[in-house]
Amino acid sequence: LQGREAVQHLLRVSAGLDSVVHGEAQILGQVRSAAHDPRGSLAKGTVLHRLFEVALLTGKRVRSETKIGHGAASLAGASLKLVYSEIPDLERASVLIVGAGDTGSLVGRLLAKQGVGRIVIANRTLETAHAVASSLGAAAVPLSELAAEIAKADLVVGAAADSHHLITPESVLSYREDRPLWFIDLAHPRNVHPDVTKISGVRVFDLDAVAKQVESAKAARLEQTPKAEAIVLEGVNHFEEWFRSRESVEVLTALRSHVLKLANDEAELITRGRGDTEKEEVLLIARSIARTLLHQPTVALRSADLSTDEGQKLLRSAHSCQLLELAYDEAERLTHGRSDGERKDVRLIAGAIARALLRQPEIELPSENISSDSSGMGLLDSTADEMVEPASQRAKD
Repeated sequence: LQGREAVQHLLRVSAGLDSVVHGEAQILGQVRSAAHDPRGSLAKGTVLHRLFEVALLTGKRVRSETKIGHGAASLAGASLKLVYSEIPDLERASVLIVGAGDTGSLVGRLLAKQGVGRIVIANRTLETAHAVASSLGAAAVPLSELAAEIAKADLVVGAAADSHHLITPESVLSYREDRPLWFIDLAHPRNVHPDVTKISGVRVFDLDAVAKQVESAKAARLEQTPKAEAIVLEGVNHFEEWFRSRESVEVLTALRSHVLKLANDEAELITRGRGDTEKEEVLLIARSIARTLLHQPTVALRSADLSTDEGQKLLRSAHSCQLLELAYDEAERLTHGRSDGERKDVRLIAGAIARALLRQPEIELPSENISSDSSGMGLLDSTADEMVEPASQRAKD
């Protein structure tokens, strides 16, 4: 991807529009980590650094101005939302997770993020259970202690890959009957035996119930897509405007430096052998003319897209008569009441500066392949001396 497509892709990713889970929030954190990674190439002041700043801002806007991140779009997230409102005090709750695979690990991370008081990982391989538990600040137990842990739990999550029902009515009957007990069965085949639902005080949410929650959340998120896409488009346009203005600023800086140098050279050439006072006066007038003549291209270039033919034409102004006329008018204004010799000198300088502006060659802009250029995209390959013929060269001729 290059240019606008590359920009749009990154912004859509940051907004969660190109994620496997539509509207996923975690991806924005990954973009932020990449942007702030000191080992990366996103140094401040580079094009890529600015691009990632816009991407982060766009992602935040999508989440704050739309509901694309509302609702749980994963099985683990949706299942926990079903019981969060049922458990009165999460900080004191005890949760048993059966299984230490991907699903069990994800459930554990979500519970830890919610500040659940006690988390226990039960797994056939205790070593694996310990590995997951250590990352969560949880406890690990073998499956042989399943019944004992169920008796202590407020919520049991089944996420083990097993062909048999690991949680049977017998293993549940030992729980304390003075409080409710919730089960979430995310396993396939199911970890919880169907007869567990017949036990008083027990409620089981299986995959079918969770899937309905997920589909409902996905549908709600998809409804927010047009609004999110509009915000992404605004971000893309904002970055492109910045990129174009950056090009114009660099071009104008080089152009201004070149024209003022030319004014100095012309004044030096014409006043060679004269007194310091006269040299200083002519130099001030030459610089004033240069600044006046720079005004027109400055205004035009600030609003120009230099990647287009039209933008490039502004660097080779087609209004030659107007520019020369402006130069001579400015020379006449600045030398009003002075001697014919002074007026002639300044008129020569004004004409030289105007013709220099008209002789500018086309400036080649760099490729917009943002993915391969993080250095800042230098805009001027030609130096100021190469843009026009200097006065010192004409003096030799």
